[in-house]
Amino acid sequence: MFYMPIIYFIYTVYMDLRKLEIFAQVARHNSFSQAASSLHMAQPAVSIAIRKLEDELGTRLFDRSGKQAMLTAEGAQLLHRATSILGEVEGLKRATSAMRDLLQGELSIACPSMLATYFLPDLLSGFLAEHPGLQASVTQAGTTAVERMLLDDEIEIGVTTSNDPAQVPDLELIPLISEQIVLCMAAGHPWSKRRYIPVKELHATPMAVYESGYFIRSKLDQLCAAQGVQPEYRIQSNFLPLLVRVVKQGLGTTVGLKIMAEEEAGIVGVPLSPRLDLNMTLAKRRGRSISRANQAFLDWVAFKL
Repeated sequence: MFYMPIIYFIYTVYMDLRKLEIFAQVARHNSFSQAASSLHMAQPAVSIAIRKLEDELGTRLFDRSGKQAMLTAEGAQLLHRATSILGEVEGLKRATSAMRDLLQGELSIACPSMLATYFLPDLLSGFLAEHPGLQASVTQAGTTAVERMLLDDEIEIGVTTSNDPAQVPDLELIPLISEQIVLCMAAGHPWSKRRYIPVKELHATPMAVYESGYFIRSKLDQLCAAQGVQPEYRIQSNFLPLLVRVVKQGLGTTVGLKIMAEEEAGIVGVPLSPRLDLNMTLAKRRGRSISRANQAFLDWVAFKL
């Protein structure tokens, strides 16, 4: 007959956690006075709370006949359940506090593959080192797709090539990196010792390039069209490791950021003429509320860079 009142009491929305805390302290110390001291309460207040708890349950929880307050059989059963409930409540408090203090959670960002490969790792490692409870999720996408996803609320933050707020008024922009676009080739390529490569010399030369829609590819196409040049696009892919491997094997050149040539052994980067530069920014949709982890990353980047 005791079990149903206990179960009802524990799971009802009217359950008083404070009474359970007081009950657990009295049971721990086997003493009303010591429990009152540990809880910084007056002893009469502790006695009243236990009496109300017993009245609500319709059973005695402590044997008060001796010098110590000893649990009854029913009290021992309640203590087991109360300890579990109070532990879960404390865990929930810690989890909530951790999220508030950015000790846990996930940073999620969309980024072009070249920047994600050669620039983002150092940036992320610095941020995550300061927030060891955070994880990072990186989605690869071209900058045109990143802007579309930002404006469609599919993502919260992403890397784009837009750097003029007047051209993208719906996005908030944080300057990230400015890199020269170079012609990347194998170290043994005949052009590898050149100071620069005129775009006109790309005519009919084999190249491995990004697919249409990627910013670097678009800039190359614009330059070639302006010069009346038609390279031989032998391979087109958005899979960066494939392009890198093809270039290292000497099957063609590609256009990439200067940082790519600096990071990849066996690849040399030679500037194009006319010169091409790429300005990358970290963006979010203006006025949108984003997760604490993502906002913290934006603030950290703005401060660090």
